[in-house]
Amino acid sequence: MASKHAAKTVDPKDLSPAWKVLQMKLKEEKEDKERAEQAAKAEEAANGGEEDDGFTKVQTKKQRQNMNRKRRAQEALAAASEVKRVHHDIPVVIEDTERGEPTKIIAIDCEYVGAGMGGTTDILARISVVNEFGKIVYDKMVKPSEKITDFRTAVSGIRPENLIKAIPFDRAQTEIQKLIEGRIVVGHAVHNDFRVLKLNHTRKLTRDTAKCSILKSMAKCNRTPSLKKLAKEVLGIEIQKGEHDSITDARVALRLYNSVKKQWEAEIKRYR
Repeated sequence: MASKHAAKTVDPKDLSPAWKVLQMKLKEEKEDKERAEQAAKAEEAANGGEEDDGFTKVQTKKQRQNMNRKRRAQEALAAASEVKRVHHDIPVVIEDTERGEPTKIIAIDCEYVGAGMGGTTDILARISVVNEFGKIVYDKMVKPSEKITDFRTAVSGIRPENLIKAIPFDRAQTEIQKLIEGRIVVGHAVHNDFRVLKLNHTRKLTRDTAKCSILKSMAKCNRTPSLKKLAKEVLGIEIQKGEHDSITDARVALRLYNSVKKQWEAEIKRYR
């Protein structure tokens, strides 16, 4: 005789519709999970078990695609940062003697000595040009065209021995004329440099930081600001603590130009 407590066989027909649906759903989820695990194993084997770039094992195609997109975004950001560094990290407060080729934009600065009574007449003694990356394109001492009555060493940094191997003025003038032709020339009170060089440069290709209204506003200066003031107020750097250096001053002018280039160029186009 069979026990009263023997398990009864449940006829599927006796199950409620809700229970049947739940069983089917659990079965489908189990099958989906098994298929996903099998697909992941197959894909992992096809990709050599791990991603080549050091990421942990990728279990699904979607995860790998997301990682690849993230990696490409990081690479693009690094490339953009490098471009920014190249164009804006111009050496100023550190000594950098690396030379470079002329570019579309150059910056110029000159050092003068004095001639005439009391040494009040400006005479060219040194001229320096850097390219748009701050690399030295031209840096030469120039023989005075008149007798020097004041070397102005405290400011110019020029001493008699510096001019022993200096080049003639007319040679410097010719070389600079060829160098600036067709290029945007940046400088501070650059009209003075052109004056002592006895050269003219087209106005539309001249960028004088001493006359830039945007820079003057940033420095909160109503009058013509000195390069030293602009460097401190706009760039936050100290220059010209003693003798001036024409390479440094040209680089500072270039950095000032770059700091407001977009607005400055837009303003020039508006008033042409």
